Amino acid sequence: MLNDLGFFLGLIFLIAGAVLLYEGVSNAEAGQTAAIMGGATFLSLGSVVLWAVLKNWWAWRKEYRRYRNE
Repeated sequence: MLNDLGFFLGLIFLIAGAVLLYEGVSNAEAGQTAAIMGGATFLSLGSVVLWAVLKNWWAWRKEYRRYRNE
């Protein structure tokens, strides 16, 4: 269940980061720097969360195959 939650949160962070980066780069406003930094932060957080979830899933899969002698 935690892997499903982590995968979902990782996707949300990636989408939020992409939206913030797109809006921050396309607009020339006073808050442009904050939007770019927030977008980059969300993008990196989403990438790390997805990497951790996929790494855990891959380790589980290898152990499961070893257990079943495949």
